[in-house]
Amino acid sequence: MPEGNGLTKEQIELMKKLKAIGADLWGNSDTEPEGEAREEHSEASAPEASVPKKEKGLDALWKTADETVDWTDALAHSTPTDGLTGLRLWTFYHEQAEKVLAGDLEAYSEVLRRANPLGELTEYAKGITMRAVSADRLESTFVCREELLAEKGRTYLSAMGLRIARDLLACLPVSEAAVTGTGEDGRVVFEAVYCREMLHHRNFAFLDPVKVAEEAGARFERQSPESGSKKNGAD
Repeated sequence: MPEGNGLTKEQIELMKKLKAIGADLWGNSDTEPEGEAREEHSEASAPEASVPKKEKGLDALWKTADETVDWTDALAHSTPTDGLTGLRLWTFYHEQAEKVLAGDLEAYSEVLRRANPLGELTEYAKGITMRAVSADRLESTFVCREELLAEKGRTYLSAMGLRIARDLLACLPVSEAAVTGTGEDGRVVFEAVYCREMLHHRNFAFLDPVKVAEEAGARFERQSPESGSKKNGAD
């Protein structure tokens, strides 16, 4: 026999049981199960470790770099294909691609001037220069900020060295990038040569830039917090 609300006693009892089960599952009967379910699923499918926070500053400087220019693609297409490069810059790449792929040093120099791959690093150095010395080698020299050198020592030098090398190798199809760091008085405090092959398929988020610099044959000449003693010559 239906009750006043149109439900039978059996239906009413079933609804009470379902409500009680829902309260046990979700903590209280006022919580919306579907909303909670969506939240738990979201956390499970995207744990914190899989979505790293974007790091900034010197301690993360080497972890990011410019996107690699595909010069073969630039030669073949007059409009951007990577979804990242603006039309004006891509048009320039397209015009220079044949010369770049032929190892033309004048084209290299023009690309360095126009693309300015080290422009984001100016706050970490008193000055930065770059030049093409051969079809397979680029060189860069940066003038250290003395306060960063005094505070971070080898880490600062190595972070700059690795980031500069990565950006140069991304910009032009050379095999190696040589990086030199100097003090404001002109003394050489850091030298390393980074090869493309050495940096290929490395997880930069977990690298120690000092160890990578050592792999690149780095020479440090400066007392630093990491070394604890004055270095003269190769370590």
